Amino acid sequence: MTTNGALREAVPEFVLLTGSLGSGKTTLLCDYLSLPESADTGVIVNEAGEINVDGAIVSSGRRDLPMTLLGNGCVCCSLGDDLHAAIDELLAVRRRSGAGGFRRIILETSGLAMPGPILRSLMRYDRTEYRLRIVSTLDVLDPMTDDAMFPVRSAQLIAARSIVVTKLDRARADQIGAAELVVKQFNPTAARITLVNRQARARAVFVPGQVDTSAVSSRFQAIAATDHSRLGVFLAEWSAAVPWADLRDWLEDLAGCCGDRLLRVKGLVWVVGVSHSVLIDGVGTTFAEPRRIESNPSVRRGLVIIGRDINLTDLTDFSAGYSAQVRPVVKKSSKRAA
Repeated sequence: MTTNGALREAVPEFVLLTGSLGSGKTTLLCDYLSLPESADTGVIVNEAGEINVDGAIVSSGRRDLPMTLLGNGCVCCSLGDDLHAAIDELLAVRRRSGAGGFRRIILETSGLAMPGPILRSLMRYDRTEYRLRIVSTLDVLDPMTDDAMFPVRSAQLIAARSIVVTKLDRARADQIGAAELVVKQFNPTAARITLVNRQARARAVFVPGQVDTSAVSSRFQAIAATDHSRLGVFLAEWSAAVPWADLRDWLEDLAGCCGDRLLRVKGLVWVVGVSHSVLIDGVGTTFAEPRRIESNPSVRRGLVIIGRDINLTDLTDFSAGYSAQVRPVVKKSSKRAA
């Protein structure tokens, strides 16, 4: 990473902690903050209401905790400059204390927050650099239902790099099995954390080992179709290397066509004039900077698209003009022994 002037401070990691209402985000965060490993951690807490109860709970355990609050509404709906100002305030307080830089900043979002708009705002924040990681909690006692909150909950799970199954100490075996099925349906490549011990779980979430990103990207391409009736998994492929301008325009058309129904895009593509595969990684309609990846030539190239309430024709209508072939990923049926 590079720094550019005195205003830029290196923050190794920015953790976006998301999950549905009541799924245990604040408990998980408090457990981590009770550990010695949480030194040099800054916290931003957001709630949808005007009274920031979660912020009060978090700060009650650590009087010296560097924390700012976003209590004027759900962070994904009323971002403006509020999130940027909260990060600025956190860094300024830390700088004045003379304690050195943060090891990580954790943003605990409201359970109503969609990850995509938050990521878009973070990408516009240019006063510090960080590695972004998304963690989502899943309440084992509250199965994923097709209700009014389904769009938000599905987006949170699909965006996550790690999914933490909570309240396992109160769950029956069938409830645990149902939660594991939800994780496999929505995000089979996410790290699944199912520890009952709260301190061990917090360490596993916030102090993880290094992840082989090339392995993650190749596993993502092998994703199976989901059984959920409202989720679709599609694969976009090009028969030859694609010009970057065409790929960029295709991604823009994809985002424009699907809007908030687009949940995840990830995969490797051959691009004209680039010696290595290019990793494309998007959450919602927000895409990370493309990266060149050294990968095995045998790894299949293509982009996996996961969407909510998206039909194949929605994708093929505009893709043909870019020589992209899009097809649904068909779930393989298991064979029974005779």
